[in-house]
Parts: sequence; structure tokens; C-alpha cells
Amino acid sequence: MTQSNRKAVIVAVFATVLGAGCAVSQTKTQTQTGAPLARQIAQSGHCGLVAPGHIHLASVADIDRLEALPGRRLPLASLRSVQFGNEHVVLAALGQKPTGGFSITLAGAEIVDDELVLAVDIQEPTPGMMVSQALTTPCAAIAVTASGWDDIRIAPVENNR
Repeated sequence: MTQSNRKAVIVAVFATVLGAGCAVSQTKTQTQTGAPLARQIAQSGHCGLVAPGHIHLASVADIDRLEALPGRRLPLASLRSVQFGNEHVVLAALGQKPTGGFSITLAGAEIVDDELVLAVDIQEPTPGMMVSQALTTPCAAIAVTASGWDDIRIAPVENNR
């Protein structure tokens, strides 16, 4: 191998290592104080949100608006206990389901390129499982760090059905 080829290989290796280091540095899994980025604070089979997705609640006033949701049985006291200067609340909802047996829980959180990614575990009833025959609206209430991100994405964890 010639001297110029060695230099080219060294430069390529250095650029690869540097690039990998930059990619890693753009993912956060904790706040600056070492606290988790997110924690589940409540869960309900009847939160009243009939469409799948998420709602970002940045204040107590936002939580007060949930009072009017028809069919809501999600207790709001745990949501109101959040210190909104440091945290916000995200309601991750599965939407309306035809039976019981559905649930959503927080599995993890990270910030990637200014996007807060909430990994969730979604449970569905297995075929033939006995479940309640009633419409449900499952959701999870998740307290999230109030800073360090610009957008939110809900991502089901692998191996969900």
C-alpha cells in the first residue's frame, strides 16, 4: 500500500468515526439533570379520545378542557399534579376499539434530532380471548420533559402485533 493510499484510508476511517460520533450525540435519553425524558402517570381504557394519535397538554388549562370529553374515565388528578414548568403531558391514544383487552403503555423515550420519540407497547386481545363487549378508548398519560424537543412522535415498539 502506498503512502497516499494509507493517508486516504486513515482519513476515511477518521471521517467514519467522527460521523458516527455526531449521529450518537444527537440522541438523548435523559434530561440534563439525569431524569428520564418521560414517565407514565396514568392509563385508562376509557379516556374518551375516539381517534388514534396523541394530544400534547402544556398547561393545567389544557387539562381542564378534557373534562368535557364524553366517555372519559381517565382520572385527571394525576395529570394536574405535573409541574408544568418542567414537564408537559402527552396523551397517547389508540382510538375507539370494539372491545376490551386493548392497552397502551410507555416503553421508553428519546430525543432524536429535536423530536421526542415515545416508544409505546400496544396490547391487543388475542384471538378467542374473553373480553368485554363494549366500546373502549384506551390511552396512556405520559409526563414528558418540557424542553429539548420541537415535535413528538409515538412509535410502537417492535414485536407488537
